[in-house]
Formats: sequence, C-alpha cells, structure tokens
Amino acid sequence: MEESTFAARYLATFHPQQQAAVTAVEGPVLLLAVPGSGKTTVLVTRLGYMVLCRGIAPGEILTMTYTVAATREMRSRFAARFGADLAGRMQFRTINGVSAVVLQYYSRRYGRQQPQLVTREGDLTRLLTQIYQQVSDDFPTESTLKELRTAITYIKNMALDEEGIAALETDLPNLPQLYRRYQGELKRRGWMDYDDQMVFALQILRAVPAVLGYFQDRYRYFCVDESQDTSKIQHEIIALLAGRSRNLFMVGDEDQSIYGFRAAYPQALMDFEKVWPGARVLLMERNYRSGSEIVEAANHFVARNRYRRPKVMEATCGSRGPLEIVPIRRREDQVTWLFDRVQRGEKLAVLFRNNESALPLIDLCERHSLAYRFSKNDLTFFTDKIVLDVEDFLTFARQPRDGERFMRLYYKMGLPVARRQALYACAQSARSGRPIPEELLRCPDVSHRVRGGLADVWAALRQLPGATAVQALDTLRDGVGYGAYLEQKKMDSGKLSILGLLAEQEPTPDRLLARLEELQALLADHQDLPEALLTLSTIHSSKGLEYDSVVLLDVFDGILPAQLEVCCRTPEETRHYEEDRRLYYVAMTRAKNRLVLFDCASMPSVFTQEVLFSLPEARARRERQATETARIQGKPVSPFSSTLLPDRQPAQAAPVELGALARVGAAVEHAVFGRGTVTEVNGRFLTIQFGDGRPRRLDGPTVAEHHLLWPVETS
Repeated sequence: MEESTFAARYLATFHPQQQAAVTAVEGPVLLLAVPGSGKTTVLVTRLGYMVLCRGIAPGEILTMTYTVAATREMRSRFAARFGADLAGRMQFRTINGVSAVVLQYYSRRYGRQQPQLVTREGDLTRLLTQIYQQVSDDFPTESTLKELRTAITYIKNMALDEEGIAALETDLPNLPQLYRRYQGELKRRGWMDYDDQMVFALQILRAVPAVLGYFQDRYRYFCVDESQDTSKIQHEIIALLAGRSRNLFMVGDEDQSIYGFRAAYPQALMDFEKVWPGARVLLMERNYRSGSEIVEAANHFVARNRYRRPKVMEATCGSRGPLEIVPIRRREDQVTWLFDRVQRGEKLAVLFRNNESALPLIDLCERHSLAYRFSKNDLTFFTDKIVLDVEDFLTFARQPRDGERFMRLYYKMGLPVARRQALYACAQSARSGRPIPEELLRCPDVSHRVRGGLADVWAALRQLPGATAVQALDTLRDGVGYGAYLEQKKMDSGKLSILGLLAEQEPTPDRLLARLEELQALLADHQDLPEALLTLSTIHSSKGLEYDSVVLLDVFDGILPAQLEVCCRTPEETRHYEEDRRLYYVAMTRAKNRLVLFDCASMPSVFTQEVLFSLPEARARRERQATETARIQGKPVSPFSSTLLPDRQPAQAAPVELGALARVGAAVEHAVFGRGTVTEVNGRFLTIQFGDGRPRRLDGPTVAEHHLLWPVETS
C-alpha cells in the first residue's frame, strides 16, 4: 500500500506526535505516552504500517504485552482495523509466553526434558503451606500465603541473589529459608512456576548462542507495550532478543509505573539511551480523555516527582468543570457521602489503594440492596492476621478458659509474658475451671510489675462482652494492649480501622463477628449487575480504564502515601514513596469529566493538599494576597514576580522553620485554608483552627517543607 493511501485511510485524525510514532520503524525507539493519549491505537496502527507500507513479514514482528488479556485486546483491535486474516498472522504474546516458546524450542532441539509448568494454583498453595509450617512452625493465613507468593515473584523478576533476598523488608519470617526450600522442592518434583519460565529462558538465551541466534533470526522487529510495568528480568530477555537487529519499539510512561511490588522496573525507561545508543525518544503528550481542569491538576502533581522524564500532558477535551473538593470531619464521612450520592442515582467509580477500603461502603449497599460492581480478587481481609487476632480476642473474652485461643494471644497484649507462663496458666485453668487470665495472675514467677499490667488487661477483657462493638475495639486497642503490640511489630493497623468502620453499624462484638462472616459469604457469591451505578476498584485494577466520575477513597497519610517523604530514610523507602505519588496520579487520570477529592480535617493527606495548593482558585487567592501585601508595604508588583507564583518555588526554597509553626497559639496561614491558629501540637502533627470554623490536623514537617503553611504576624 502506498504511504499516501495509508495516511489518508488511517492517519487522517492523528496528531503529528502520533504520526511520528506510527512511522518510526527502524532502530531503537522509546515512545513516552501520557494517560489517555491513544497509545494502543497508535501501536496497532504502527504494526499495520510496518506490514502494509514497509513490506515487513508479519512473522518477523513480535509484539509483547503485559498480560494475556492485553494480548487478546491488542489482537482484537488489530483485527478490527486491518482484518482478521492479517491479525491471525501477527505474533502477540506476553513475555512469559515468549519464554515458554524459548523453553520448548530448546527442549526439542537438544532433547532435554523441561520442568513441568504448575498451572493449578492449589498445588503451589499446598506446597507453600507445607513449607511455611516446616520453617515457621505455624499455619499460614490466606493473606500470609499471598504475601509469600508476591515475594517469590519479586525475587525472580528482580533476579535477586541471596544477599538481595536477605535485604528485602517483609513481615514474612525467614524469607530466605522459605525461598530456598520452595525452589528446592520445585526442583525435586520437576516443577516450575510461571516466573521460572522467564528465569530458565534467560539462562538458556545467555548460555546457548544457537538458541538465541534462532530467535534473533526469526524476529527482526520487537514491540513492547506497557514497558513501565515490565520487570528487570523481562527487560533483560528483550535486550537479548533485540540485540542483533536493534529494532525495538518500547511504549510506556514512567509516570504510570505502579507495580513495584511485582518488580516493575521503570528505571529501564530512564536508562533507555544508555542501553541503546543512538535511540530516539518520542512523546505523545495529548490527553483525549479528561477535562482540562483534571489534566492541569494532574500535571502540577506529577511534575514534582523525582524520577521522571520531562513531559507535559495537554488537554484536548476542553473545560468540564473544576475538581470537586468535599470537606469532611472524619474518615467515615466518606462512606456517608458516597452512599448518599448513589442513593440519589449518581453514577460513580470509587478508586482506592486497598480492597478493604470498599468494605464499609459494601456493607451499607448490602444492607440497603443497592447494586455495585466490585472485583473480589485478592480480598484477603477476612483471613488477615490482624482480623483473625481481633476475632480471637473478642471470642476469648466470652470464653476465657479457651487454652488454644489464649496461646495465640498471650504475647499480643503488650506485656512480657513467657510461653511457659502461658502454658502454666492454661494447665491450671483446665484443672480449676477458673479463667486463664486469673490463673496467670496467680503464676508464681510473674513479676509484680507484669502482674499489675495483667490485672489491667484482664479487667479490660471482662468489659468486652458487654460493650458496644465500637467500644470493644477501642478497649482492645488501648486497654488490652493490642494497639501497642501492632506498633511494636510495625504492623499496618489499617485493618483495625476498617473493623472500626464496620463496627459502627453493629450493636455488639458478637454481631460484628457475625457480620464479618456474612460479608465474606456475600462477597464470595457477589455478581456484578449491569444496572449498578457504583463501581468499586483498586487503583491498580483501574489501570488502562476510564470513568466519567471518579472519587478517590481513603487517600490519607499512612495509607496513600504509606509513608511520608520526610520519613523516608533509605533509597528503597524513597522509591516506594515515589510509586505512591504515581499511584495517586494514575487514579486522578482515570477521570473523564469529574474528579472528587475528600479533604478530611482529622486525617491529613499531603497528596490532596498538594493538589489543592495548585488549583487555580488557590493560586488566584495567593496572588491577591501577595498583591495586597505589596500594596500595603508600598512595593511595586511585577506580573512576572515570583512572589505571585510561590507554588513554582517550593522545591528550591528552604523549608519553613518548623519551630515557628509548632507552638500552641501561633498564628499561621495555609496556602488553601487561609488564616488559622495552632490549638494543639502532638508530636509531628499540628491541629489548627481555621477561619471557616473547622479544625484540621496537619503533618508539620510536610507542610513546612512544601511551603503549605507559614507563620504570620499578628497586630
């Protein structure tokens, strides 16, 4: 086909940046595509251009995608544009799929028996359960097994050595030993898991030149989609395959790399020109999805990320109204607001970091028979260690002679109780019929100090059965000492918070436990209904999707981001923080017409504050204040003065002096909320009463560093 004919038929509506990407065929090319820029359409059209205009045989082109579903979608999109016959001759595979082909070729050519790929999840689950019990002398919960599987995938995809494995930060006990035993057992049984396919394929391609040469001869052009989510080992496989022809077209956006827990390696995009000398880097910066207000807010937010290439997303859809900021006092007000909107008939997509964030809203929807869509994949909340601990404590409070349960709890009460002392109390209780805590108080080798703490814990436990569900959880956290245990072990207390939100709908601890069972059963049987107005999704699951109206749920410091930037002490912690910023950015850019953010007085959000700081109305107010200050001081005001644009300067300016802010009674001004007075200083957090009458709890070091809060003089 003539290029002019192809252009008239397929490129007439393409922007010059898109056209440049379609016609970039030879050599290494990195295409950086912002959200909503139509990258899949461009990639599919480029494949058609290569075959129809450049005469490249379909079998010489290998297109690699991130998931099997993405592979199917790309083949379908190609067939719709260029016909099913041509689509049937194109090669669309995941990198795992490519690895499987390498193993099959090697086995046939050299007569080697390759390990059996384990395709049944239950087989690996049983194996890991056995290994965990052997190593840890404990039975793993569903959430523990999920964490272990994730860690194993990360190790293999990052190609970690023993030192790297030992350095991983995880709640799993003895991870290096668990991993070694797992790999040893796979080898003994002649098994491999999906990630092993890539490990073995890379070993073969490196060690057997004839196999590498076969695939380099077979494929001369390589296309990689979603390259920001591609792991380190996958990038190494791609580099070997494309090493001879150097015809590599890689599409991605490091700003959208959010799968670090699966070993996504966005650094490959940052190092592309180093790995591929002479490479071209193309941009697609036009967003065809979101209103200009959403695009502008997302641009301001992502521009502060450290590890990114410079690019600016350009809105093409025009204005669709300002961001909607909903002021709330408490976390639970989010659920009330959302439930009210759905009852009114509004269609909303609610995005959150963790699936459990949806449970309080699901609870209300189930109680009132409101339809909702919710992917229940990986919902391990009900089998999480913390949830099971709470169930054990509440049950033990009613059955204080349950020795088996007590042996799971005695060391989680914030007191130094030895195992032999706990066993002694259980044995004495079995003989006397008295509650185990009473027998523990009688244990002769319990110190006077510990005995005093045990008396308080036993008094708190006796209160639980007669308390409300909310009071019981508060007592469990503070009176029984479980909160101190979680803090000591540095465990995420977010599960406890979700239980607290669910408890608000139940009168007693027993009813809360019963409701947890009911919700687990309801979700197991849940079917999405087409008429549902409410879509509930993790941000990770929403990647690549778009919605008319998006609401961000549970965006609070400690959840998203999991750790504040000022608390990051290692490069690894900083990388996690940067990925949290990208996660927030991806969530924002799912919205087409409406983006709703909660501004919570009691739970600060440094990310949301940053967005509020950059909104046009906030900038306009700062400019008016700067102009008025200059007028009062008799100074000239330049339209180009940096004093009118403080939001462009905080990254370079020194932080505000925290001591001037962290004083009760200090007069301060916030970039968004205006004038206020500090009413309480609690560690790093400042409680401030603003002019609108609403107190807000802000993170002092963060607002000081980002120039969101500064002291003001009072007359």
